[in-house]
Amino acid sequence: MTVATDMLVQALREVREAEAALAGRFRAHIAVTPAGEYREIMERRMGDARGHVYLLDERLNSLNPRGLVQTVAGNVLRFTEQAARLSLETARAVPNALVWGRGTATRQQMLRNAQDEYAVTALGVAVCRAAERIAEKAQDAISSDLLRSIRHDGEETLEEIGNSLERHAEAAVLAAERPAVVGAARALREWSRWLRETAERMPGADRLRGTPDGALMSEAELPISDYRRLSAGMILDRLPQLPQTDLATVGAYERSHAARPTILGRIADLLGPEPWPGYDGMHEDEIRKRLGEASERVTRRVLDYERRHQARSTILMASAGVLA
Repeated sequence: MTVATDMLVQALREVREAEAALAGRFRAHIAVTPAGEYREIMERRMGDARGHVYLLDERLNSLNPRGLVQTVAGNVLRFTEQAARLSLETARAVPNALVWGRGTATRQQMLRNAQDEYAVTALGVAVCRAAERIAEKAQDAISSDLLRSIRHDGEETLEEIGNSLERHAEAAVLAAERPAVVGAARALREWSRWLRETAERMPGADRLRGTPDGALMSEAELPISDYRRLSAGMILDRLPQLPQTDLATVGAYERSHAARPTILGRIADLLGPEPWPGYDGMHEDEIRKRLGEASERVTRRVLDYERRHQARSTILMASAGVLA
């Protein structure tokens, strides 16, 4: 096997670990989630994750039927090993009361679960994205297509869970305000604390403890050219132009190097679900056309997202016109 193929095998293993951790997380939360739309989403996504594990096992067996390599020759990237370990640690962090079937989760616990699901899924997308790059370097079209499909499913899952966060938050507030709820004030404080921490648990591997060593890319591959030569102000000016995946990448690199609070804080402000999957990669005309068919809620998400990011006048005007 070539060094590139060795690296690909390791990367595929870590994507498998991330998908297995995600399936385990959904399984634990399904047990305490009432029947309904959100539970159906989790059941469907758990099935997707298990299917991904099966396909990854098939691919790994075809690449290395005698067993997976334990070491990689030369100066290899180690980020996938770290990232998968994080996903497993996160997946195992589900509160015991929510794992062992001790009744139905409260509204506050449902919100917390959704936040955790979002964080684990985002980490899986980051790991898969890095593995996809390795597959391209190894010129392995089969693995590249498989990883692209898995990443696409992950991005759709992020969209679904991201949309649900608002509903879970609203339900948690209503539950805490009911006079009959024992300890309502305490529940509201718990909800508020977890909502403030949502940004720290959202997209990108760097949003979790233990950033991957050296971040997901070398400096030469960062989405901002000459990154280390730029001042903090120059970097801050460029951040709103980046899509979510690139923001996560820059955040991981920055945290493991200079760790400048102004840059990390700005990235945290910008990280969050796109108005719909693929929004960041769409042309202005495509976005404006889709706005004509979007609901009021989606249009408001577009308006808020665009204001915080690229602030393109044509999209802002189109969004305001739809809401008028």
